[in-house]
Amino acid sequence: MDQDTPHHERIHPLKEITFGAISGMVGKLVEFPLDTIKVRLQSSTTSQTTFQMIKKTYQREGFINGFYKGLKAPLVGACLENAILFSSYNTASTVFVNSLNDRHGKLYTSETIPFWSKIVCGGFAGFMASFVLTPVELVKCQLQVSNLIDTKHTHTYGSIVKSVLRNDGVSGLWKGLNSTIAREVIGTAIWFGTYEYMNEYFRNTPDAFISNKDIQLLVSGAMAGVTFNFSMFPVDTVKSNIQTHDILNDGAKGNGFWKTTKLIISKPGGIVNLYNGLGITMIRCIPANALIFYTYELLKQNL
Repeated sequence: MDQDTPHHERIHPLKEITFGAISGMVGKLVEFPLDTIKVRLQSSTTSQTTFQMIKKTYQREGFINGFYKGLKAPLVGACLENAILFSSYNTASTVFVNSLNDRHGKLYTSETIPFWSKIVCGGFAGFMASFVLTPVELVKCQLQVSNLIDTKHTHTYGSIVKSVLRNDGVSGLWKGLNSTIAREVIGTAIWFGTYEYMNEYFRNTPDAFISNKDIQLLVSGAMAGVTFNFSMFPVDTVKSNIQTHDILNDGAKGNGFWKTTKLIISKPGGIVNLYNGLGITMIRCIPANALIFYTYELLKQNL
């Protein structure tokens, strides 16, 4: 793969959307089993280690039903999310390129625009994706924790959606939107920013510690995932608790972002509770994000 070719060179919008969708699907298939454990740890009312939760999930539900429960919605969501992320990012980059060229008369490209503008483009992409991501994650999180409660009812996509619509109306599908926007705007700015920074480092450092271009892309994507998840994890914990509160508390109304945060911190463990599931998240995000960016670049360079 020729990494000297601008990796954000404008391509046909339909291809852009398709490549982003495929990349998101690949990443989701890799990360979902560990994401299930992460959500359960975040939403658990008792203190459990990652290994205990994995063992409990496997013993009670098996591999497919336990670790991949609720996959369909987020798989579709990952396709939509990454299609929106990459297309929005590249669209915003093009706007900056055109604006800077008109103002300064310089031949800017998506690679040579100021780093701060890449951060802004990432934030814009995260904002756009939040509106698709919120209802998908609402259903995903509720399905992932549904087997933790002692109930005779079997929850499905339909039952979750019907319950939300019955209790909260259509707007209920966007429960947790504010926390999702906060996570995605800041986190995606960091996500793309880290990826761009790492790629620029490899391009400008002939004697970089990694010389293989494919491995460089994988490392850049992996680092983007690490910085995003580490920086935004407390916000993600609050979001997961907001979105799973109804199903774990028999339909009882939940709280907003700040009240939920205070409630989490007030439990034994204090502020550490905001980081429940961080370890397994860091493990899952490395291969998933490496493959998301690598798949996108691979498709773009060869199709």
